[in-house]
Amino acid sequence: MILKKFFLKAFLFSLLIIPTNIIGQIVINEISAHKGYLDEYGENTDWIEITNTLNTSFNLDNFYLSDELDNLDKWQFPNYVISPNEKLVICASGKPSSNYPNHWESLVKAEENWKYSIGTSSISEDWNTNNFNDQSWLLGQGGFGYGDNDDNTIIGSNTISVYLRKTFDIQDINDISHLVLHADYDDGFVAYLNGTEIMRSNNFNTFFPSFNTITNNNHEAVLYSGGIPEYKLFSFEDVSDLLVQGNNLLAVQVHNSGYTSSDLSSNFFLSAGIISTNTNYQSLPSWLIPPTIHMHSNFKLSNGEPIIISNTSGNISDSISVPNDLFNGLSFGRLPDISNNWCYFNSPTPSLSNNNSNCYAGVLEKPVINPPSGWYTNLVNVSVDNSVNTIRYTTNGDIPDENDPIYNSSLSFNSSTVFSARSFANSNYIPSEVADRTFIINELNHNLSVFSIITDYDNLWDWNTGIYVMGPNADVNNYPHFGSNFWQPWSKFSRIEFFNKDRVKQFESQVDLEIHGGWSRAEPQKSFRIDSKSIYKGSIDYPLIPGKSNITEYNNFNLRNGGQHGWNDRIQDGIISRVVKTTNIDRMGYEPAIVYLNGEYWGLYGIREKIDEHYVESNHGISSDKVDLLNRDSALAGTSNHFMKSYDLLMGTPVNDSSFLPLFESRFDKNNYVDYFITQTYIQNMDWMGIAWGLNNVKIWRPDTTGGKWRYVLYDTDASFGYFGQNIYDNYLNYARFPSVSSQHSQIFNRILLNNEFKCQFANRYDDLINTIFQPSNFNQVSNELKNQISSAIPDHINLWANQGSGLNSFSQWNNALANISSYNTARINTARIHLNQSLNLQGQKNIQLDVSPSNSGKINISTVTPENYPWNGVYHGGCPINITAIPDSGFTFSHWENNPIINNMGVHEQPEIIGANLNSNYTFKAFFTTCDIAIDVSIENVGENLISNVSGAIGEVEYQWYANGQPISNDSIIYNPSNGVYKLYVNIGSCQVLSDLFTYQQEDYELEIYPNPATNQFELVFLLSTRQDIEITMINSLGQVVYFNERKDFLGQFKETIDVSNLSKNVYFIQLKTIDKIYTEKIVVTN
Repeated sequence: MILKKFFLKAFLFSLLIIPTNIIGQIVINEISAHKGYLDEYGENTDWIEITNTLNTSFNLDNFYLSDELDNLDKWQFPNYVISPNEKLVICASGKPSSNYPNHWESLVKAEENWKYSIGTSSISEDWNTNNFNDQSWLLGQGGFGYGDNDDNTIIGSNTISVYLRKTFDIQDINDISHLVLHADYDDGFVAYLNGTEIMRSNNFNTFFPSFNTITNNNHEAVLYSGGIPEYKLFSFEDVSDLLVQGNNLLAVQVHNSGYTSSDLSSNFFLSAGIISTNTNYQSLPSWLIPPTIHMHSNFKLSNGEPIIISNTSGNISDSISVPNDLFNGLSFGRLPDISNNWCYFNSPTPSLSNNNSNCYAGVLEKPVINPPSGWYTNLVNVSVDNSVNTIRYTTNGDIPDENDPIYNSSLSFNSSTVFSARSFANSNYIPSEVADRTFIINELNHNLSVFSIITDYDNLWDWNTGIYVMGPNADVNNYPHFGSNFWQPWSKFSRIEFFNKDRVKQFESQVDLEIHGGWSRAEPQKSFRIDSKSIYKGSIDYPLIPGKSNITEYNNFNLRNGGQHGWNDRIQDGIISRVVKTTNIDRMGYEPAIVYLNGEYWGLYGIREKIDEHYVESNHGISSDKVDLLNRDSALAGTSNHFMKSYDLLMGTPVNDSSFLPLFESRFDKNNYVDYFITQTYIQNMDWMGIAWGLNNVKIWRPDTTGGKWRYVLYDTDASFGYFGQNIYDNYLNYARFPSVSSQHSQIFNRILLNNEFKCQFANRYDDLINTIFQPSNFNQVSNELKNQISSAIPDHINLWANQGSGLNSFSQWNNALANISSYNTARINTARIHLNQSLNLQGQKNIQLDVSPSNSGKINISTVTPENYPWNGVYHGGCPINITAIPDSGFTFSHWENNPIINNMGVHEQPEIIGANLNSNYTFKAFFTTCDIAIDVSIENVGENLISNVSGAIGEVEYQWYANGQPISNDSIIYNPSNGVYKLYVNIGSCQVLSDLFTYQQEDYELEIYPNPATNQFELVFLLSTRQDIEITMINSLGQVVYFNERKDFLGQFKETIDVSNLSKNVYFIQLKTIDKIYTEKIVVTN
């Protein structure tokens, strides 16, 4: 049997090495493995074109598509009848769908009767739900508006908003495959399905437009002039939790751009894809052409991998292997259609015939260029192997074409340049991909990483299309020159090479290049966004930012010019990011680098992460398609529904009700929230929270999972530390609570500070951070480290950009700017404490000293701080109880506290923990420790799949406390089935505490531990989580039915539970552990 399988695989593999001559009912006619096809959602996907070779139609549901030889039934075609010679495109997106429409029908049309209300005052929060009573609303024929003669119900010409409600009936919810909402509007709208937002225009500055909110720009309706409205497509999976059998509600709020606007329009159409042939609803409007819904396979294409079509009997209808040299922009297909002749095409024709395409026999290999990219001190002589093919080259970043010079003999360069070459042939081959070299001659890298960006000259400098120039539509007289090309969201194909600080090339890649940033776009040195799309070479696998060395894959990143500090210190944002590194804040990493642009030195930049769903995945391990990510006015990924609900719940719950703080903690990551708002208000970020210029620079995210909590991300702190005129006396706690532009964020912040328990947690942590990370000793050390990292590179940068725009003009200017940042921070400490006291109505600053005796015998934890050196001095505020704990070092035991009024009044002389101390004066807390009476040794040993405690010299009862990644997890002597992490063990014998060295546990594939297996009546499930998260444990039978379920909220540590299966029949079952970012599955056999 084994031999038979071997020969079968060998036979199948032989079919895939060369294009197959098997011609079945259905064949592969053309393929592309590097995207190039837009699906119904506007996403670029790999694709496979198949063709019916017969003269009759037949159903595809008896066929499978796969990219694995030993898994032929990986993806089954749906119920679809393919016509003779039909060219059908399957999107190889890896995102399969089980529902496909037979036809489309209208659920709601604009011209039907709607309930409506003119927005003249605040409206009930539940107006967009089915429960709302709309009997007092008016009834009218849509659309509603004035001007343009496209309205059926005319409303007042000074109307700012109108609210619309339309009910519709769903007869069979399981017969719906998709919904599509078309919106024809002037000027803005938000649409809801059964109370949940599903679509909005992109011209609001707030999540919750009120009745008098105007849009921030105009938008013209298009139907009246023959245009097609914009639309949004929803799969059934997108809306399955929103739709209900029977009565449903589409609600829309429409807003104008101002009281003097000349028109307002509101026409909305909701249509459904119907799976069956049943006709239950209305016909589509004559103008509405429904989107084409593609089949999506559950795998993507990769060079060198097979594509196999087989039937339910396991017979192969067709197969082909994706060529290794099939790069972006090319496809591989049959010419003529369904023939045995395969060709490369440089103009792919998905869903169309290949018969008019040019057939190429292959793709030439890239030319070999010597010497390699790098640094040189003398003349560089470049040679290219042109013995077989014609080589054409450029030195300005252009990809060589047939009009560029032919390489004949060695070329010499005496100044830095890029050199790009391609192979061309007289025979029928596609020219090669471009090969690039960067030669940096007689220039230094100053021990910094270097990017070489190589792109076509016109991508940068063409007056009409170049991304670096003003272009024909710029406002040339007014900074920052809106309308310029560099303000457009244009991407240009480019290539990059990256060298580490030792000048060693680490990678090259193909990317999209964009101009990045806000007003700093108008500066001569502009920021870049690097987008490493899968349509090219995919993500960059390299740890670009040493300070976040755990992140080794980048989908995109920014090369920042220093933002608003580009003409000053250049690194304030980087300094602040590094200062808050040890807090609970999500932040962008920072690493300085040098950039060359088409071989020309372009100065200093900062490597920064881009805050998107990929940032969340790389920093937190949460899949990028399981993330809700919001900016100031819209969802960048996922939806805003959970945030909106959180806002409603918090604003509707009394602040000092016992349920208020637990409610907040269930919706927001409290530790992240506290540290984020402390940092932003301490540094006095003017360009944030609506304080000066609207709700800028606010991004929050949550895992789109049960119990997922919102976290804030710190970025763009340029407008901090007085940079735009604010001073240390400005109370940013009050500004953030009551900004000039109020928002849900500021309203929640103000409300949560009214809760007494949270207020004190916030105040104590504010003092903690001022006492630690913002102390001049720490702040200046971080600042100086970054300053020293780039100081030798500053003169070269100044030589290039001095006296250009707002460029940095002298080394002393740069040095003084950095000194000003440090000075401002030092001066800010006292006023921040004053503002904290004033804003939260506390009882004044109290000087606190911590000390231990003897030296190096222990530590003291106060609030969230455990200093390393003693005596230690800090400032806290009266009015908020604080916890203080003495912690003995290994080999010591706590003895007593030195007397002070708090110790005396609370009677805790010999207790290590002081809980809820009220600081009504200045105090010293001094802890005394004594050596242990016995010598004890503690270590951790990895035995099998468990961590074992080794304790020698112990007399009496031993107490254990395990920590993973700094968090307490277990009191057992053994850790069963641990997950990856850094472990430490504390052992207490009597009053003596001894700790082990740190132990790092690392294994490649984590598995659940189940024993016994097979099991009778019961079994034990064991695993350990070293990070706190919500989990679900499910046991499923072979029919997919759930026979056991358990969930734990905010779980951390050892899970070890006996599961009763005495009532289950003999069978194979599956245990699934669902964590925040992964599902672990193990098989269990029950033998009852």
